[in-house]
Amino acid sequence: MLVAASGLLLLAIYIIPKDLLNSGTSDEFEQLLNEQMQDSAAFDKITISAADTIPIVTTHTVKENSLKEEKLQQDSLKKLTESKQLSLTGLEKFFKKLQDLEHNKKGKIRIAFFGDSMEDSDMIVMQFRHFLQKKFGGMGVGFVPITSADAKGRYSIKHRFTHNWNKSNFLKKGTGRFHFGLNGTTFYVGDSVWADKATVRFKKGGAYQELPLINPTLFYGKEKKDETNKDTKAEILLVTKDTTKHLQLKPKKLLNSYRLPNFAKEFAITIKDQQSIPFYGVSFASNNGVIVDNLSVRGNSGLPLMKLNYNLMRTFDKYLQYDLLVFAYGTNVFSFKNEKYDWYQRRMIQIVKYMQKCYQNANVLIVSMGDRSTKIDGVMQTPAHLPDFIELQHDIARKSKSGFYNLYDAMGGSNSMVRWVEKDALANKDYTHLNSKGAGIMGKKMFDWLMLNYKQYKKQKKQKGND
Repeated sequence: MLVAASGLLLLAIYIIPKDLLNSGTSDEFEQLLNEQMQDSAAFDKITISAADTIPIVTTHTVKENSLKEEKLQQDSLKKLTESKQLSLTGLEKFFKKLQDLEHNKKGKIRIAFFGDSMEDSDMIVMQFRHFLQKKFGGMGVGFVPITSADAKGRYSIKHRFTHNWNKSNFLKKGTGRFHFGLNGTTFYVGDSVWADKATVRFKKGGAYQELPLINPTLFYGKEKKDETNKDTKAEILLVTKDTTKHLQLKPKKLLNSYRLPNFAKEFAITIKDQQSIPFYGVSFASNNGVIVDNLSVRGNSGLPLMKLNYNLMRTFDKYLQYDLLVFAYGTNVFSFKNEKYDWYQRRMIQIVKYMQKCYQNANVLIVSMGDRSTKIDGVMQTPAHLPDFIELQHDIARKSKSGFYNLYDAMGGSNSMVRWVEKDALANKDYTHLNSKGAGIMGKKMFDWLMLNYKQYKKQKKQKGND
């Protein structure tokens, strides 16, 4: 019955009249959020049945590119240059800060990368982060939530945790017990169901030398005391190889931070019965250079971002000071059965503008959906209306005055996914998600594209200075 109900819900969403979708009612918004929950559950089933959906990256894979991969990168740069896919619109403020950092060799730039399962295991973002930090400086993997579904496949940091954390997620219906954190999740410990303590462990990953456990900072929220938790102590246990320390928290403000000691290799945090305090995650970031936070969540269309609390996000920004917001969505929205997405465009424009208000000093970069293939008439191929959806995403960028990166074109356009899967072995056999090698190439392509635009920005600025 649940399967049938889910099918009916999805069918109802696809056939809702356009005027109702544009009405902006809370019921309609909840229906859209329910759709994201269905997509997330479907993806989890895929990862269980297909071993190569989230491959673990090896040092060899990360650090060495084959001649074929190098040629793909060179061809991509050539194509970007020839097609004049250079657009400074919406990125000028970010490029100015980048130039200041490059010139002065000090200061910090922070990027928030929001996305879906395409950014799972930090594979694309890890490469994007690596080349930025290699060029402009910076150390650390950025913000890591207390738990995540892709932790076992992540190579940029070894992230393990017990499975008795209570979690609120913005993909689910309702608002949850506490405000949602940066990536739409919040965690707490202890109630009548779960055990009264939980642990999260962080260990340096094997990807790149610029990713030590530097300046670990725990973020947590304001305490909510009641009769059931009035006697609990606001503290955590910091566990290393040799010691266990009790650290007292001060959960008085909407958002609080605790700067932990620097650790060379690993540490763990154990929290006992703190159901009155929301925990968000730990940030690993140097004081200078570029930091890139991967805030992606499986099954997310981007629509749930509207559920992030404005005051909490503004407070997060006071700590983190974002300079660029990247939104990479589309995989959980596009369907070969549906050709009309005006409703999604309007919602996403509203959401981008909302996030621009939350992070007022940040530029925005919209990343399009990549190519994907569906079996049509017995043949795996790109749905005919996917290019129209990509253009709709470009229009979202134009109307919200954001930058735009065309991932679809970067892959090679129509039917490129078939080649990435069957010929080049760069994507999984679901014909949607890139594997570790493909993700590595795509992260480098995105960096190359950004640097082409940055070079153009400096050229134009120099020309204006000479006028």
